[in-house]
Amino acid sequence: MNGKENLESVMAAIRKDGKAFFYTRGYSMLPMLKEGRDISVLVPLDRPAEKGEVVLFVRRYRDDQLVLHRVIRRRDDGTYIIRGDNTYYNEPVKEENVLALLDGFFRKGRYHSCKDSRRYRIYAVLRMFFFPLRKFTRQTLRVAAAKIKNNVFHLNNLHLDDILGRNRSEK
Repeated sequence: MNGKENLESVMAAIRKDGKAFFYTRGYSMLPMLKEGRDISVLVPLDRPAEKGEVVLFVRRYRDDQLVLHRVIRRRDDGTYIIRGDNTYYNEPVKEENVLALLDGFFRKGRYHSCKDSRRYRIYAVLRMFFFPLRKFTRQTLRVAAAKIKNNVFHLNNLHLDDILGRNRSEK
């Protein structure tokens, strides 16, 4: 199915039954939602989404791709700032592109509510609170890995030159 067909089938299910169920795809909501394992339960969004809630929105610029991400904040103009739990960038999303709300999800046959579960609410708050630390740690590790990689290659090149009996200035 293409983006438009997915969009139409999800919205038709929500209109008909008041809910839509689908397996998640992708890795942007790890560790909460895992591709092929968890079934998301979507309900109509009849009010503005709140900070911390997970919403389904459509990326119009990417062939109507459906995306499930967390609301970080809502601007005064109604635009949402949204980010996946496993991503490191914010995405502005117009209010009219936000289609539904994640009510909960099934994992191993057990339902986990996003509104009634105290454990889930704690997870959502902690995930957002520790984002700056996660981002800093990721950037620091990338820089450290690049330095290590450069030093290892530099040492390997020197060692190879010594083995081949080449003088570095002859290159």
